[in-house]
Amino acid sequence: MQITAKTKLYGGIGLGLVLVVLVLKMFVLKSSAPVTAPPPPVHHTALRHAATTRALTRPKRADTAPLVDPSLPAPLRVALRRHAVVVGVLYAPGVPGDGQAVLSALLGAAVAHVGFAALNVRNEAIAKAVAAKLPGSTDPSVFVIRRPGDIKFLVNGYLDGAAIAQAAKNFK
Repeated sequence: MQITAKTKLYGGIGLGLVLVVLVLKMFVLKSSAPVTAPPPPVHHTALRHAATTRALTRPKRADTAPLVDPSLPAPLRVALRRHAVVVGVLYAPGVPGDGQAVLSALLGAAVAHVGFAALNVRNEAIAKAVAAKLPGSTDPSVFVIRRPGDIKFLVNGYLDGAAIAQAAKNFK
């Protein structure tokens, strides 16, 4: 097979076009792209000075941790620090019906927009605290407690979520 003059001409033109495109891409298109340098840092000394002055002149806040009865079980104390009213439920894992009582109490607390604490009476520390605070209670039991630790409502046994929500709303 022989290469004709016409093939040489087209090959040369094609190679020339490829070179022109490469040169354009390397020099012309690249140099027209904006250079992205990070902006210089801005120092707001006036704002910083105003913020520190304001912080120095602002009165210190007193410790606003709410008072909670220290004899209560730990999960209940934690819930009462966050919420003024808490729905609590006593339960024992694996006991038939206790899981449903916990779910019902959780639903009632959510509807009433109050805190929730589930107290596992198989935990010895919780059982001792519950026995001191709620003598004669059984599991499941549902109660509404108000800060600092006043029991406002107590029912031994199962109670549906709507009744729990209504009881919690009454003591909000």
